[in-house]
Amino acid sequence: MIMVGQAGARPGYRQLVPLLEFEGGPREFWELWTRAARSYLEADLAILYLGSGEGGERGEGRWSILAVAPPLKDGERERLPKLTDSATAELLAEARAQGNALGEARQGGWSLGLVSLNPESVARELVLCVHLSRGARERVSLPALGLLSLIPILYERRRAELRLERDLARLSEMLEVLGHLLGAERFDQAALLFVNELAERFGCEQVSLSWRSREGLRLAALSHSEKVERRSELTALLEEAGQEAVSQEREILYPGQGKVVTIAHRRYAEVRRPGNLLTLPLTFLDTPMGAVLLERQAMAFTQAEQWVLRLLCDQATRPLRDLESRQRPLYRRLVTEVGASLPRQWRPETPEGRRLAWGLVIVVVIFLGIPIPYRVDASAVIKTDAMAFVGAPFDGYIAAAPVTLGAEVKAGETVLEMVTQELLLEQAGGLADLAQYGREVEKKRAANQLAEMRIAESQYSQTRAKLSQVEYRLSQARVTTPITGVVVEGEPQKNLGGAVKRGETLVKIAAVHDLYAEVRIDERDVYQVAEGQKVSLVLVANPGTTAELQITRVVPSPAVVEGRNVFPVRAEPTSPYPSWWRPGMSGVAKIGVGRRSLIWIATHRLVDFLRLNLWI
Repeated sequence: MIMVGQAGARPGYRQLVPLLEFEGGPREFWELWTRAARSYLEADLAILYLGSGEGGERGEGRWSILAVAPPLKDGERERLPKLTDSATAELLAEARAQGNALGEARQGGWSLGLVSLNPESVARELVLCVHLSRGARERVSLPALGLLSLIPILYERRRAELRLERDLARLSEMLEVLGHLLGAERFDQAALLFVNELAERFGCEQVSLSWRSREGLRLAALSHSEKVERRSELTALLEEAGQEAVSQEREILYPGQGKVVTIAHRRYAEVRRPGNLLTLPLTFLDTPMGAVLLERQAMAFTQAEQWVLRLLCDQATRPLRDLESRQRPLYRRLVTEVGASLPRQWRPETPEGRRLAWGLVIVVVIFLGIPIPYRVDASAVIKTDAMAFVGAPFDGYIAAAPVTLGAEVKAGETVLEMVTQELLLEQAGGLADLAQYGREVEKKRAANQLAEMRIAESQYSQTRAKLSQVEYRLSQARVTTPITGVVVEGEPQKNLGGAVKRGETLVKIAAVHDLYAEVRIDERDVYQVAEGQKVSLVLVANPGTTAELQITRVVPSPAVVEGRNVFPVRAEPTSPYPSWWRPGMSGVAKIGVGRRSLIWIATHRLVDFLRLNLWI
């Protein structure tokens, strides 16, 4: 408190106050601080020296002048004394140790006040040297110099706080962008979202993302563009610019960046004229993945923006790489993962890796040539030779149907009954007519009327024939099954009283003995099938059970099933079949046709297609 009170009593104290809230750049601050220090200490001359970082603790290295007060004209600064010419090594060492020091100059009769600083804004040592007259020396004390050294400390703290606020804001933006990327489901969607976010947040006219492929980098996304024109000149130049940054493994700022090669960027700039370019390579575990190129007309990219972009790209590479990997075909993902898991000495680019690769190729070739059992796949249906179709014996109506669908019936069992009331009436009328015509015959015979007798006899015979027909229909009114089996089609009980016509099939009965499988062979494979071959059958009704059959006949009459020609093949069980088998059951059959090599199994369909279409 005494120091501050004494300092506040000095006339130049008011010039230090604005520096407490100064938010400008370091260069301007040090110039203002040097002037304020001269005024505050009532010094004749104040010089702020910047050290070179050499010379050890005695300060014998090279010093350059960063600021001077009062301001000098051009050429006058060169006549100013060097720090080592004004201050002794002991005085400078004391200032470094304690932060400030007072002493006598080596020449000129001046008194010197030294303030030693190591601020972050310049990353090197600063020494303020104030030249005091004899009268001013008596009014300057070490606490006053200590107050001067507090001003840069406060300034550095404010700058650190501002940097922290900016870093937090940038971190928040980065997390927001990454959140959007992680929400994407496809690589192209994430790539477009990424370049659009960069264009919006950094005020760029265009941002492009080039991603790795077998041929090098290929343009994957262009800001504010749903589709990418891959065969244009600008696209090729963009890909070359991205490849240029990836090849050098460093960022490229165009125009102007020292010794970095920017040939591709210059070519692109000559065509596009984008103003300012910044290209950042994208890497994952030291593996180049792609590059981002930003274009902005307004102003060049600052160091702070480059730092943020570098961080954003580093964090975005992993989710982009994961999305792109998930979209690759399975075989490419497998090759990539296997290659990445190999030790470095076994990778293909090393001699050991090449020998391993050739060995694997030989093993694969031998493996593909090994013959293995080959089976032809086909659909199959259970059938039987004994099948009965029960129909209506005459035109009429159904009176009763005791059987249901799926019921087991025996030979001679009633399947359905027809309505007979009308037939009985016809029978009664026929009997009456027959008796009448019989009496007429006897009457005409007694009267010796031969012609009339013959007519009456004809009418009698005709009525007798009609009566025989009615009696036959009555005998057929009860319909029975001719075989023992299962009702597989027809439900006449649901049509009781309904009219039916003679010959109309009402019930279909299939015998459950002597079942066999009808295998439908595609015409592409029928040449491989022959009698006596083994067949494995799995039915949909019970996939856990496999039945063994044998081909007994290949029917040379194709049928069209679902638009393809198939040949029916009869396969009979080689052992008793299960009791739950029923005609009409379907499944999948596999026919053993011999041994074939793996390469033939994998390629014969393609070879057949090429032979049919290209005649090779």
